[in-house]
Amino acid sequence: MAMGGGELEQALESIFSFVPTLVLKSAILLNIPDIIAKAGPNASLTLDEIALELPTETPNLHYLSRILTYLSTKSIFVQTQTSDNSSDIRYGLTATTKLFFVRENNPRSLVPLLLMHTHPVLMTSWHHLHECVLQDTNGFEKAHGKDLWAYGKDDPLVNNVVNDCMSTVTDLGMEQIVSCYDGFKDVKTLVDVGGGKGTALAHIVKVYRHIHGINYDLPHVVQTAPSIAGIENVGGSMFDSIPSADAIFVKNVFIDWDEEKCEQILGNCHKALPENGKLIVAENITMEGSMSNKSNDKVVDLVMIVLANGGKERSEKEWKRLLQKSGFSVVKMVEPPGPFSKLKIIEAIKV
Repeated sequence: MAMGGGELEQALESIFSFVPTLVLKSAILLNIPDIIAKAGPNASLTLDEIALELPTETPNLHYLSRILTYLSTKSIFVQTQTSDNSSDIRYGLTATTKLFFVRENNPRSLVPLLLMHTHPVLMTSWHHLHECVLQDTNGFEKAHGKDLWAYGKDDPLVNNVVNDCMSTVTDLGMEQIVSCYDGFKDVKTLVDVGGGKGTALAHIVKVYRHIHGINYDLPHVVQTAPSIAGIENVGGSMFDSIPSADAIFVKNVFIDWDEEKCEQILGNCHKALPENGKLIVAENITMEGSMSNKSNDKVVDLVMIVLANGGKERSEKEWKRLLQKSGFSVVKMVEPPGPFSKLKIIEAIKV
């Protein structure tokens, strides 16, 4: 069968689809977005000017030129030239570049997200995706002999990379959640189950200062959490027990686990809550029978196969069934505005 030019181009694009991400990572590790930004809001710099800020006296400018030129074709940088002299080529920022400043210069930076998902330990897991199908396993455990959470306990560097990524994802959604959902106003004590560094609670107690927040996560995770007024960091396992409180908040946790584990977590939530206690869940909700052809809509679902323990995104019907089975009645679902179209807030009451 003859191969058309369009089919070949699409096939090659699929084969080399990993390249843009890893080239972008190299530019971030070289700190180039911040180097250009430091020169001014609308600055553009030559290779020589960028090289002066690199942590070496002998950078390979030819390699650097090829990296930045490639990223300019991806609208990560803007390349300009006002003469025939190659030394006159300059590189400036785009709106996209500004999402990749180091986090100290941009609290909403996507750098932690990129660094986690391109970390060699996590990338190795993707090489086992076919075995997930054949052996009903997850790629991370197949690659490393333990799940991601157990691995993080033994490797502080990976633990930090994962926690920084989770904090970034939480930051991106919490302002919208707090602005559109008022169910925290009557809560006195609130446990955030799987709260990581306390990022979600920090957003909540900033608005609802009367709340005593309990940031609950694995001991090696909360050890890295900063001290935040109004928040108590408590270490433990949500599969063993959960601290008692008026209400429990769980964001992007159930997506990591299969039905049995979710029921175990929900059972411990039920025990920890008083009669009519409130459970607030923030998760991606899929449309029943959705056949979206947008690849970005499917990426998280594949990440769950590779990194999680039977986890997946669930539909509204699946959530109602799971909560009812665990002793909760769904009161309402709220859809916050913002970039995450599938994120929903489920408010349920212990019955």
